[in-house]
Amino acid sequence: MEKEIHFHYFHGRGIGEPIRLLLTIGGISFVDHRYTVDEFAGMAELKARLPFGQVPALEVDGVFIGQTDSLMRLSARLGDLYPPEPLDAARADMIVAYQADIHSAIAKMSFDGVPGAPGTQMVPEDERAKRIGAWAENALPGMLDRLERLAGSGCMVGTTLSLADVCVFNRLTQLLDMNETLLKGKWPKLRKVYETVAALTSVRAWIDAHADDYPRGYALPPG
Repeated sequence: MEKEIHFHYFHGRGIGEPIRLLLTIGGISFVDHRYTVDEFAGMAELKARLPFGQVPALEVDGVFIGQTDSLMRLSARLGDLYPPEPLDAARADMIVAYQADIHSAIAKMSFDGVPGAPGTQMVPEDERAKRIGAWAENALPGMLDRLERLAGSGCMVGTTLSLADVCVFNRLTQLLDMNETLLKGKWPKLRKVYETVAALTSVRAWIDAHADDYPRGYALPPG
């Protein structure tokens, strides 16, 4: 029997987008609830049902599950995107955790507190651009080098699409929004992963339906 699934998160991609993508690629129907920060702050009844009072959260047949990593693994399992072999699963989890460090680094440079929390403000744009620019020049290349060494031929783990590919695609999308020439002449295996996921019919349909979240569409980065 098909499960009734509701996804609760804020507007925009943020840390919730890989979960949406995994469900979409896996062919899992879900209701995509999106809130503003102010709306969520006043949703006492919903917060009381959330395991930790936070989003993102998945509601599966009335049962709420929290914590982003758990939600990604659950979504991947539901859509047959989680490696069945334990070592491959561990490698996928490792890659997912590492690429999330990129998001965390950018978030720390972009906000004066916890993103999404009441009272948190984005730092002035000139200061933010200065911080991220220095980081992108000095720290990011080494992080992408490590992911490149781990990547296979078209997939991050083995030869089958998995949550690792979806999460790397999502992270590269974020980086390419900042610098669309990022992969030009560099990191060919990561580029191939990006191309593989971007070419999926389900991903193209999702991006077309959420154009405000994807200013570049699903265009492939310059070669």
